[in-house]
Amino acid sequence: MIFTFGNYTVDIDVEKTKQTYEKLPLVSQRCSCDNCKNFEKAADLLPTSVHTFFDALGINLKKIVECYVNCKNEDGTVLYGGFCHVCGTLIQGKSAWVNVSETHSYYNSETVYRLHDNFSISFQEECHLVEEQFEAPLLQIEFLAT
Repeated sequence: MIFTFGNYTVDIDVEKTKQTYEKLPLVSQRCSCDNCKNFEKAADLLPTSVHTFFDALGINLKKIVECYVNCKNEDGTVLYGGFCHVCGTLIQGKSAWVNVSETHSYYNSETVYRLHDNFSISFQEECHLVEEQFEAPLLQIEFLAT
């Protein structure tokens, strides 16, 4: 199924993605750190627009492959980053990660797609920590969330 999100156009096999997520463990079953356990609980509290996006692609937010805390914000909230995978291909758009050298890169906020004021995503073809249950072709969805 073809989707367009801002500058991104993707072709996602929603049913295949959904079936794969049904086989994956919860974030807290892979990692018992406080950050992962907190993200799993906070997933229920995310705005409707975030849930609508991930549900439409067949992704269970409580089963993403990676999440991490970037920093604590001045208002006491936490800035999370992370990523998950989806069965599909990138038709148009660029990763938000810009390499400036072999060891350094930055997240270009101009290329992200905002699902909500406190949640943005980007797609990239380069995938990391791919779960063995997934079959190619794959895309990685990167996110930043407060």
